[in-house]
Amino acid sequence: MFKLGLTGGIATGKTTISNYLKTKGIPVLDADEYARKVVEPGTPGLTDIVNTFGKQVLQSDGSLNRKLLGQIIFNDMTARQKLNGITHPRIQQMMTDELQKLAKDKTPLVILDIPLLLENHNIAGADAIMVVTVPESIQLNRLMQRNNLTKEEAQRRIDAQMPLSEKEKLADFIVGNSGTIANTLTQVDKVIQNITESI
Repeated sequence: MFKLGLTGGIATGKTTISNYLKTKGIPVLDADEYARKVVEPGTPGLTDIVNTFGKQVLQSDGSLNRKLLGQIIFNDMTARQKLNGITHPRIQQMMTDELQKLAKDKTPLVILDIPLLLENHNIAGADAIMVVTVPESIQLNRLMQRNNLTKEEAQRRIDAQMPLSEKEKLADFIVGNSGTIANTLTQVDKVIQNITESI
């Protein structure tokens, strides 16, 4: 089973590519989806977050107040490390369990959609890494619009990640996403074709 890591910076368009690959019938293991699951109400993950950051991070319905938690962790590196210590092992376990199932089914290709794949030194063991990249000015504007953030808030979130220029150096494949969606998906098709021909 060939594991292709899909990563990039925040608001670079990874989700568009991930959704496209799903339509082609390729399994996509989405770390963000697992991240939401491990902090659902009633989970040990959410309990640990409340014990660490206080009840202020809960909404009235008992679910996680993501916006407030985001403000805390993107202004404080130690807080961010504490949160990662709670969520990352649980996300990794869910991904490992899913990979084992796919391996049993003899799935030839699987996508590991992990925003912090390179920051975490490819802990998921991807066989190759595809980085989605855009100029920072586009990234900043997309993030401001998508998350309704000020320029300063958006810049802090971008700065909290490894620079895209560094990610590009570690990539096996680079997909530029500053043009049309059609152009981006054509690049993705070439990557997938390249991999399927080699496995």
